[in-house]
Amino acid sequence: MPRSPQLTRDLRAALSTGELWIAFQPQYDLRPSGADEAAAPVVPVAVEALCRWNHALLGAVPPDTFIPLAEEGHFLDEVDLQVFARASEQVVRWRASGHPLGLAVNASPAHFSTRYADAVVARLDGLGIDPAGVTVEITEAPTPQLRPEMVTAMRALQSVGISISVDDFAGGDTTVAMLEALPIDEVKIDRSLTQRTDAEADDVIAAVVQSSAQHGWRVLAEGIETVADLERSRRRGCDRGQGYLWGLPLPSEEMDALLATV
Repeated sequence: MPRSPQLTRDLRAALSTGELWIAFQPQYDLRPSGADEAAAPVVPVAVEALCRWNHALLGAVPPDTFIPLAEEGHFLDEVDLQVFARASEQVVRWRASGHPLGLAVNASPAHFSTRYADAVVARLDGLGIDPAGVTVEITEAPTPQLRPEMVTAMRALQSVGISISVDDFAGGDTTVAMLEALPIDEVKIDRSLTQRTDAEADDVIAAVVQSSAQHGWRVLAEGIETVADLERSRRRGCDRGQGYLWGLPLPSEEMDALLATV
């Protein structure tokens, strides 16, 4: 799909027309529960809010097309904050219905700042959401883009109980040593590593899990698509998982139906 100035203008307009919507991908606890530990867990513990765009003429525009457009147009912060605002309202409704779900949202290093942190905290205060159930995912490896203001914002979010996650670990050049220098609470293993079966992948994830035990991080395996992926992630010591094994990310009404069955 071609990127064009018109598509960027359409995306900016979509912020107010309702063309942007949110898909929710459930996350599951992989740790032993005393039940059938070989089976896939069925009760989600959190959802990741993912932005989607249905263009009036072009139909579905993939995120790897429109997210760079928003970043280049310097309004990705508006997209991320709108997704956060709408997703947090939905999680409030689910919690009121008896489903104590956590919420994970994405934030680009391009705009990760104290302004963003203040907006997130203000939104949570307004809705009365416990910050302890919220995770902000840095959507790219933070190094070498890490800036002092970014670290300040991470610490500001942590100070009220919000967790900070590094997304797509092993999808770029970030190392465990780099992670250890960051104020984080979670590491998400990239699907490219989750789905590998070789000894090198085992060693890389083992290093993350070992470091997580020392620093108190949570380790989440993304891209779990098969039972073998699930079993491998459990064997490697991952705490949580998400992926197509449980289905595609869902619009809120389909998530409602899923939660009604658990």
